[in-house]
Amino acid sequence: MGLEMREVLPSAYNTITSNRSIGYTMESAIADIIDNSISANATRIDIITPPDSGSIVCYICDDGTGMDIHELDNAMTFGGRDYIEHRKSTDLGRYGLGLKTASLSQCRRFSVITKKGGRTLIGGCWDLDIVKSHNEWKYLVLSESECNKILENTPVKQYKSGTIVFWEKFDRIQDTSGEKKFIEFSKQLSKTQDHLELVFHRYLSGDAGIKKISIVCNGRILEPNDPFLSNHNPAVVEPIVIPVGKERITVISHKLIHPSKISREIADRLEVKGTLLNTQGFYVYRNKRLLIWGTWFGLAHKVDKTKLCRIQIDVPNSLDHLWSLDIKKSSAVPPAFLKDQLEKIISNVTNISIRTFEKRVRSNKDRTPYWVRLVLEEKFSTYQINRENPLIKSLRASMNDQQSILLESLLKNLETYFPISQLHVDLQKDYSITNEADAESTNLKRLESSYNELVKLGIQREVILKMEPFCNSRKFIEEKGKKN
Repeated sequence: MGLEMREVLPSAYNTITSNRSIGYTMESAIADIIDNSISANATRIDIITPPDSGSIVCYICDDGTGMDIHELDNAMTFGGRDYIEHRKSTDLGRYGLGLKTASLSQCRRFSVITKKGGRTLIGGCWDLDIVKSHNEWKYLVLSESECNKILENTPVKQYKSGTIVFWEKFDRIQDTSGEKKFIEFSKQLSKTQDHLELVFHRYLSGDAGIKKISIVCNGRILEPNDPFLSNHNPAVVEPIVIPVGKERITVISHKLIHPSKISREIADRLEVKGTLLNTQGFYVYRNKRLLIWGTWFGLAHKVDKTKLCRIQIDVPNSLDHLWSLDIKKSSAVPPAFLKDQLEKIISNVTNISIRTFEKRVRSNKDRTPYWVRLVLEEKFSTYQINRENPLIKSLRASMNDQQSILLESLLKNLETYFPISQLHVDLQKDYSITNEADAESTNLKRLESSYNELVKLGIQREVILKMEPFCNSRKFIEEKGKKN
């Protein structure tokens, strides 16, 4: 018994317009186009937005292999390639939708102009206004003169092979018109440059095993933004290789250098459009292209003591189906079988980070702090001035009863009105707190002067050296040890 089937074709216009709103931003849309350029073996990609065109337009050009008419047909087809089919290991594509959905998420008309091996220039165009009037799954074929008109404004005219993606009829720049629209577009383009420097940083720097590329935006050469500062920070543990069938996933744990040790400019880039607190976590790469970052995938909480932890995960495109990769290539979920191993890796690297913070705080046996931390109940603590600090005890001993009462009132007010909320904000923003500067740089002459004053008060040497700031200076303690 045969199966009876009926063909039901979707409305071209309704289907295409509904796919315009799947969540692309300008930066993710342009990154998707660049994925295609890299897959076409491009070494140079130009983004050009002429300021004198009268309206907003954008050229994304490359010197890749280009396309013949059959390849162009496939590129202009929505879902033109079976995404389950075997692809080259260097292919950054996924569903065969990126060129179309990314372009139309930003504008109502885009054209593709391409040439391959010195052959005739060919081009095609999807224009939503034309689709609306005809409602057919047919793209517009561009004449050679139309192709040359677009080509003229780009470096592709100098190449033997290459491709141009040309965007026009921008209609997704919200709530702006006239001059404001150009200003908003400029802001989005600036964000796009930052985004590209991050997601393609390994291609921009020529990482091992891949061809180095250059991305130029309106004449500005983009610089790689390595989220691990690999030149400053070696990996904290050996890379872990997880076999998955014939493929493998590589995991590398990093602990960042503290922002106080680097320039403000480098620290800002390290924060990758956020703060160290909210950008800690996994950084997932697919064929060395950064897909998703700053998440623990629900396997850990983001806390201040682990904000220097970043874990790099390298995944080949052959394992896309296991990671639930979305059309925009900006969302992924680790497979269930991998989560236990990732939890162990998280535990190892976060413990290293926590020890880094905690080793700055020596045990009370070695120091007499000015502040003590009191845990009142689970997840609730407070800080109080240490009344047993020798300097405070000595000061109190020299006072009469009335003065002692005033001192206690002052100490309680300092505790009560300590600006903890502002301190928390500064820490969230990764500001360097100046009174946490490296104790070794403390002025030794000032320490010596303070030390002598405390000796005059009758405080013993051993007691003084356990007090702050003396206990923080190894050099001062060593010098005092030699003299006595």
